[in-house]
Amino acid sequence: MKLRNRLIALVCLIFFLSIGAALFLTTTNRKPFAVILFVADNISPSNLAAARLFSGGGNARLQLEDFPNTAIARNAANDYSVPDAASASTAIASGKKVNRGSLCMDATGESFPSLLEEATAQGRATGLLSTGTLTAPTIAVYYSKTLNAKNTNALLTQFSTHQPFDFVVGGGSDEMLPVLGTHASGKAAKDPDPKQSGMGGVSIIRSVADLENQPFWKKVQTLGILPVAALAQSGFGEGNPESPSLSDLVRIAIRNLQSNSKGYLLIIDDPMIGAAALSNDAESMFGRMLAFDRAITTARRYAGDKALVVVTGRENIGGMALNGYPFLRDKGISILAMNNEGYPSICWSTGPGFAPEKVATELHAVKTNGTMVGILTQPPAFRIPSSVGTAGDVLSMGVGPGSEKLHGFIDLSDIHRIIQQAL
Repeated sequence: MKLRNRLIALVCLIFFLSIGAALFLTTTNRKPFAVILFVADNISPSNLAAARLFSGGGNARLQLEDFPNTAIARNAANDYSVPDAASASTAIASGKKVNRGSLCMDATGESFPSLLEEATAQGRATGLLSTGTLTAPTIAVYYSKTLNAKNTNALLTQFSTHQPFDFVVGGGSDEMLPVLGTHASGKAAKDPDPKQSGMGGVSIIRSVADLENQPFWKKVQTLGILPVAALAQSGFGEGNPESPSLSDLVRIAIRNLQSNSKGYLLIIDDPMIGAAALSNDAESMFGRMLAFDRAITTARRYAGDKALVVVTGRENIGGMALNGYPFLRDKGISILAMNNEGYPSICWSTGPGFAPEKVATELHAVKTNGTMVGILTQPPAFRIPSSVGTAGDVLSMGVGPGSEKLHGFIDLSDIHRIIQQAL
């Protein structure tokens, strides 16, 4: 009798525990294990449309177009209607509007934590990838608090003394390695041994091959400092350790971060899209945008269907416009070249213009007002050494738990709130 009662009690206990577990799994909001944020410049409808045509013509489609949730984000700074890289990056990283030139700090000197710092506090693994230098404002915003984003020395000091993130890859070896060597050993070191640890136990890696060979099951904080020239490639071919694509770096980062039982936050920034726009080079800008698009596909594939993946623009640079009426199947050079009507297909609002000298001297050049114009000429309306920001909202897209909040018109600072709530 006692044995039977005990068995009945055990069955009842298992039954009620099962019901409780089922209710918990179905009624509670479970945080996504993987949270990934992509950030770049010129992510706007007109620029994405032009990149799509460049990639394959009017019937081509970008991977970004598969995202189910989309919002239009306003991106004004605290003091200017058109932001710069620092203020727009701060809106995303900290959820606060600051003055132009400031990183996670307002005019009173109050500083704000970045998303990666908040993720660290939650016990998540943290990753940061950039195709630019690690002291660029778009990346420094995650570890720096300053009113002057152009003070590279101050940024280097803050980077070397900041609590390391788990996986960081970017460029800038010439300026960073001496500072990191000083911090690690107490004396300047032009080229620290990549096999040695610096910055309080961080493994400093200087090649993609070494990143690939890094044991992903070991929880070693990794800093990859790669040549900017290699990172600047658009990366149409993947798997080349000498010129890694952004997709390669995203795959390696996810592999290294996913061993954390509490999940991870990975932030990927590609300032090279904006850099191409600064010099009015549409071909390079489109190539970078397509590489950025492929990297997003890689992230979704390796992070899984339940990951939160958010892609957002930051600022608009150069005011590029694709003019005329290209045929449905026109792509590549057909989109960039002088059209059949004799005027440039690509124009910019400001900047130096883009007309390679070798093209301007070819037989394909035509005369316009007595000036030789190359078939790839991309003239600006107002010629200055470098293009400037233009007024315009940016697109923010997402997929996964929490991305349904991306709809209608939002502020760029709302991206921070959406990511924060998923941590």
